[in-house]
Amino acid sequence: MNDDKRESADDPATLLGAYVLNALSIEERAAFEAHLAESETLRHETTELADTAVLLGGAIAPVQPSAALKANIMSLIASTPQLPAVTGPVAGESDAAAPVTRLTAVPAPAASTPKLTPAAQKAQSRWFTRPAVALVSAAAVVGLILGGGVLVNTIGESQSQQLAADQLAAINASRDMQQAVAEVEGGGTATLVWSNELASSAMIVDGLPALPDDKVYELWYIDTESVARPAGTFGVGENGATWRVLEGEMHAGDTVGVTVEPDGGSKTPTTAPIVAIASA
Repeated sequence: MNDDKRESADDPATLLGAYVLNALSIEERAAFEAHLAESETLRHETTELADTAVLLGGAIAPVQPSAALKANIMSLIASTPQLPAVTGPVAGESDAAAPVTRLTAVPAPAASTPKLTPAAQKAQSRWFTRPAVALVSAAAVVGLILGGGVLVNTIGESQSQQLAADQLAAINASRDMQQAVAEVEGGGTATLVWSNELASSAMIVDGLPALPDDKVYELWYIDTESVARPAGTFGVGENGATWRVLEGEMHAGDTVGVTVEPDGGSKTPTTAPIVAIASA
């Protein structure tokens, strides 16, 4: 037994991400669900992690794969040697494998299961209308949010991507998580999610116009005295959708704004905000 399996056996909670991905073996799933039935905290964490995936999955429109992608896949299939089918004795009734249980809902009492937020409910309805799409964790969905064309490279790009995904998941899982949606001047929408307890926030945008190479979107924390603190920059792809965890600490009552700035960002805003969302 390797170290990973030994750790999972000692603490079934380490299987949370794989459970949401529906990537556990029959034995692992049974062990996790037994632990899930006994732990209200784990049920809450499981629900919140699934909600995070729903929110992120609904932040962008489905991407149509290019014809070149299909051609490359079909070419690989045609040129890759195939092994013959594995034959063997048919399992009898006594040793037949148990049926695989698909992820449908967290097995928790209704009274103790956190309710989905309105935005998450809307995102969930969009998510489940998409064929052949399963719930994924925030860490796994980073590449999807940044665009299907860079899926493979983005998922393994750097630890900073993983850290940002974990931060977004933590915000969404916090008990005091709040969110607000606003229209963006010039087109698109912006959704702010934040936790005063964590002093952290993230912005999810959809439908924003792409900027020239010498311009960038910049995030700001704006306090009650109208003093702006830079909180990171971002760009958008062809579909105008992306997300960003803001840099620095969020203070109670802060407003989060977005401006268009010179490439590299500015120390103070040089243009009026195209959107500003108050957290109060």
